[in-house]
Amino acid sequence: MLLYLAFKNITARKSSAVIILFISFSIMLMAVINSVFSCTENGIEKVFSRSFTGDLAIFPRSDVPLSLFGDETPVTGSLTKISTVVPFDEIVSYLAENKRIESFFPQVSGTAVFEYNNEKIPVCIFGVPAEQYVRCMTALKILEGEPFPDSGRGVMISRAYAEQTGAKAGDTVQFIVADGPTFRIRAAKLSAIYEYQIENETLGRIVIADPVTVRSLMDMTDFVSDDSAIDEEKADLLDDDIDMEALFYEAEDVDAVFFEEESENDSTAQNAGTASLESASWNFIVATAAPDENPQRIIRQLNRHFKEQSWPVKAVNWRTSAGKTSLYLYWMRLIFNIGIIIILAAGFIIINNTLVVAVLNRTQQIGTLRAQGASRLFISLQCMTETFMLTITAGIIGCILGAVCTFCLTASHIKLANSFLQQLFGSDVLSVSISLPIVVQSLLLAVLLGLLGWIYPVRTALSVQPVQAMQGSL
Repeated sequence: MLLYLAFKNITARKSSAVIILFISFSIMLMAVINSVFSCTENGIEKVFSRSFTGDLAIFPRSDVPLSLFGDETPVTGSLTKISTVVPFDEIVSYLAENKRIESFFPQVSGTAVFEYNNEKIPVCIFGVPAEQYVRCMTALKILEGEPFPDSGRGVMISRAYAEQTGAKAGDTVQFIVADGPTFRIRAAKLSAIYEYQIENETLGRIVIADPVTVRSLMDMTDFVSDDSAIDEEKADLLDDDIDMEALFYEAEDVDAVFFEEESENDSTAQNAGTASLESASWNFIVATAAPDENPQRIIRQLNRHFKEQSWPVKAVNWRTSAGKTSLYLYWMRLIFNIGIIIILAAGFIIINNTLVVAVLNRTQQIGTLRAQGASRLFISLQCMTETFMLTITAGIIGCILGAVCTFCLTASHIKLANSFLQQLFGSDVLSVSISLPIVVQSLLLAVLLGLLGWIYPVRTALSVQPVQAMQGSL
C-alpha cells in the first residue's frame, strides 16, 4: 500500500523528474571523481612499488623514523647508522615459505657523492643483488649494459646521471663519503644504465650498487650467516699469547699501501661477491605480494608472527618505505581532492534543500491526511518511502552514467603531458575505471541524501496542527 501510494505521488508531481535528474547528475559526478581519486592513489602506489619500494618491506625496529633511504629525522638523519634486520636467516626462511609473497630481496642503504668526469652528485645508494632487484622492480628498464650478477660487483645509474656525467657502461666510477676529517672513496665498474617508466625527483636520486661496496662506504660491519665452528687448533692459536714484534721484525716500513681493483674474472673478487650474498648484514628486506593478494593483510600477518617470535623487526607498507620523499605527491593529491570535495559539498547542499522543499510543499496534503485520521507513523513512512524511491532511483541512474563516463574517458586515450599528472595516475595515458566499492559508496550516499532530505521536513510538517496545515500556514 505504501509503495503504491508513494509511486502515485511521485509520478503525479512534475518536480520528481527534475529531482531525479539533479541527484543522478550529482551521483554520477561523485562516482567519476571517486574513480579518479582511486586511480591517483593506485597510480602513485604503482610508480613507487614497481620502482623501488615493493608492496611491503621489513624494517628493523628503531627509535627514529626510517625509510629505504635511511633515517627520516630532519638535519640529523645523515649522522645516524641504520640497524640491521635480525635474525636475518629466520626471517628469510619465513618469507620464502609464505605463499602470499611472490619475491623479495635484501638491501643496504646509504648516502654518498657520486663522482665521474669531474662531476659530483649527492645520491642515495642502494646495495642490492642487482639481478633479483631488476626482476622485482618491473618499472626499471635497462638501456645499456646489463645488471651486475647477484654474487658480483658493479654499479647501475639512471639515464639522467649518465647524461649529466657522460658515463657509459664499462666505465669506472667512484663514490665518496665524508667521515669526520677523513673521506672514504670506493671505485666500481658501471655495469648498466637504466630508466623508469615514470620519472620523478625521488627516483632520480637513487644509484644501485653491489652490497659489498655500500657496506664498505658506510663503514658497516659485515657478518656471515654461517656460524661455522673454529677448529680446536685455530682456537688454541687465538688463546695463546702472540709476540707481534717477533712476527714482523723483518718487515720494512712503507709510506702507503695501494689496492688495485681486481678484474671480474679474478677468483678473489668472485669469492668476495659470493660472500656478499651469504652475508646477514642487511638494513631492509623488500618484498612484492603474490597476484590477487592484499599487501595490508600480508603486513598484518607478518607483524603478528614477528611479535610472537619476539623479533625486533616490523613490516611496513610502500608509503612508509618511500618516506618523506613521497609526501609532495600525497599533499598535491590531497589539495586536489579537497577542491573537488568542496564543489561536491555545495552540490549536495542544494540537493538536500531540494528534497526538503519537496516535502514542505506537501504540508497541506499532510494536514489533510492527519485530519482524516492518518497517524504520524503512516505519514512518516509514506514520506520516507517516496524520498528513498527518488534517491535510490537517482543513485542507480547516476552510477550507470558514471560507468559510461569513465569508460568514455578511458576509451578516449587522453595523453598526460604533465609529469605530475603522470606520477599521480602512474601512466602517461589517462585510465579511469569505476569499481564495485565506488558503486556501493555512491548508492549509500544516495540513501544518506534521502535520510537527510526526509527527517527534518517531515518532523517540521508533523509539528504543525492539522487545521493550520490544511490552510497552508506554517
